[in-house]
Amino acid sequence: MTSLPTGEQLATLPLAASHVVGPEHLDENGHMNISHYFIFAGEAMWARQRREWVIDEDYIPTRNMSAFTAEQHVRYFAECVEGDAVDVHVVIVGRADKAFHAAALLVNRTQGRLACVVESIAVHVDFATRRPVSFPDDVAAAMDVSIESDRRDWPLPLSGALGVRP
Repeated sequence: MTSLPTGEQLATLPLAASHVVGPEHLDENGHMNISHYFIFAGEAMWARQRREWVIDEDYIPTRNMSAFTAEQHVRYFAECVEGDAVDVHVVIVGRADKAFHAAALLVNRTQGRLACVVESIAVHVDFATRRPVSFPDDVAAAMDVSIESDRRDWPLPLSGALGVRP
């Protein structure tokens, strides 16, 4: 694996959420429990979808569609302990006609380093059939803008295990 991005590099990515690790987030080892990495990442990904990709609060009831998580990959690089400030940066890595690849990078701001990367493949689904369907043009266009704006001149610390097929 190549070196991890610096805290300064990570701070240039779109910020989706910020948290402070509290005692309710800890496990028996005295660091943040795995479930909270998932919760922080999942909520941040959903927040970015609502804010930028037109998949907002009205999307499900008005269009009868949503995005379902199909696969995830998680890697840990540093602990988060009680009192640590954690920022969650979400990037959209790529998309196909009916799916997208996103990554939530959890940065331990207190330590100034990457703590965890949660990658997800999500599939766009029609609730009437519960089957994958193409993204509407406005959603696809919004996602394409994010893909372009999320690119950096340094490599994202992705697993290489996930990706979308054209």
